[in-house]
Amino acid sequence: MVETAKVCRDVGLPNFYIAGGAITQLIWNHLLEREPLDKIKDFDIVYFDDTEHRTEESYESEIEAQLNHTVKVDIKNQANVHKWYPIKFGQVIPAYNRVEQGIDSWLSAFAIGFNFNTDGELSIYAPFGLEDAFNMHVKPNKIVMSEANYIKMTNSFKERWSSISVEPWN
Repeated sequence: MVETAKVCRDVGLPNFYIAGGAITQLIWNHLLEREPLDKIKDFDIVYFDDTEHRTEESYESEIEAQLNHTVKVDIKNQANVHKWYPIKFGQVIPAYNRVEQGIDSWLSAFAIGFNFNTDGELSIYAPFGLEDAFNMHVKPNKIVMSEANYIKMTNSFKERWSSISVEPWN
């Protein structure tokens, strides 16, 4: 993930974070004494660029070409989430004004992102803290998620990490 963040910075990906599932799942794998990348499907990378000078796909291609690892990267411009979210999840959401708004809408155990600034300093964004991730505890975040999507996501997590605890929707 560190290599990926440095490559994102070097290619000029604007306002980005390596964020979400891979960070939490890396923590869970460590706590369960598993291989670090066990059952991790991809590295989520979120950024914000409302000028759209480049597409997500062009960034993804350039970043993957420079990586020494084979973990897939999934890059999403948070300036566009409101356009595809209703199609994918069946709910209309307002347009975001900054990348952090996307992370704010995630489940607290997954609402973690990091990057490196141009001076190489690590920056972490975790609006709900890190406690839920380290306690392997998942609870709903109803900002933009529906109950059906929450159940689907948490069932998938439980299949891969059976020892997590999941709060009910209500």
